[in-house]
Amino acid sequence: MEERNLVEKNCILLDQDVHSFDEVIQLIGAKFEKAQIVKPSYVDAVIAREKVFPTGLAADGHNIAIPHTDPEHVLRPGMGVVVTKEPIEVSMMGSPDIKLQSNIFFPLAMEHPKKQLALLRQLMSVFKTKEDLDSIRMAKTPEEVLAVTSKIKF
Repeated sequence: MEERNLVEKNCILLDQDVHSFDEVIQLIGAKFEKAQIVKPSYVDAVIAREKVFPTGLAADGHNIAIPHTDPEHVLRPGMGVVVTKEPIEVSMMGSPDIKLQSNIFFPLAMEHPKKQLALLRQLMSVFKTKEDLDSIRMAKTPEEVLAVTSKIKF
């Protein structure tokens, strides 16, 4: 099978005026559903999972979050990018008591748990560079984001 970019162009949402994690997930969930990436249960499942297993990460110069949920809510693999106008509080992965302010979210939909873990590792290595995150944060078009995320294959 040919590798392809996991990021969906129509699921890149830049300069979004949202004020909570739930709003971010509702926004991307609607795009994912329209693109037939996830089932209607995706949004509620991600929001519920985040309360138990937060996905915030402190990265170089930017805090990010990689919200995702269990494969039964997914129709096919895909990833979005949501950049918010103002930072949104998220809890840190592995340390829920630590709160981070994040402007960059990489919502994920994977249908195989083993692939999900490998992909999370890949994401963490790609997005640990300040330059990549700066490029995504400052992007004006989906194409600019795709240029950075083209390294993410599945």
